[in-house]
Amino acid sequence: MDRVKRFAVAVRARLSGLTKVDVLLCACMAACMVAWVMLVCILTDGCGHNPQPVTQETQTEAETPAGVEHAAEQARVPVSPNQAQTAAKEIRYIYQHDTKPVYTITTTADKAQARSETARKAAGADFSIVTDKSNPTAKKDLTQLPKGSTVELNQYNVQAYKQELHTVEVAPDLDSGKGVSEVGYTVQRKITKDGKYIGFGAAYNVDNHKTLAKVTYTW
Repeated sequence: MDRVKRFAVAVRARLSGLTKVDVLLCACMAACMVAWVMLVCILTDGCGHNPQPVTQETQTEAETPAGVEHAAEQARVPVSPNQAQTAAKEIRYIYQHDTKPVYTITTTADKAQARSETARKAAGADFSIVTDKSNPTAKKDLTQLPKGSTVELNQYNVQAYKQELHTVEVAPDLDSGKGVSEVGYTVQRKITKDGKYIGFGAAYNVDNHKTLAKVTYTW
């Protein structure tokens, strides 16, 4: 605790010596860094094959981590083994307990892909897995069906990363050992498919009665 206290005092002393020009330069540098990060993320996300956010699989495949990982790869959304396992377990539970998925689509073959994509966006999902509602071991190739033929599909929408993060910060007063020195709130929006966020927030310093603005980048 003493080491943390000394560090906090040193940081406070360093910050108190900054002039308005120093603060302005720091803000400009932060803005430039955020712009550069966003540009790199956009360019990186645009490289490679076109993402396919909706993947058709058999129900059996969808219930496995490998099936979830395959769908994530098609959508170019990185997921960890734990994320894939959790999603597969939820899909298996929905099917085995006859719990209706978020979307059960009944449409024609030529409109199924568009309906699935609309449903995915409405759910805020990073990617979706579509299975044959009547046959768990079959995968319907919609391109091989007559355009007017009716199809029934189960759609499982997977949200690997939240669209928005909210953070509340409370900093204790280490000098007195009691009370609060600073409180803050930050909102972050997802900017890439692999869970990188840009955020804006504000904080209030109780000791100096100052309001601070900040920009954050989380990965």
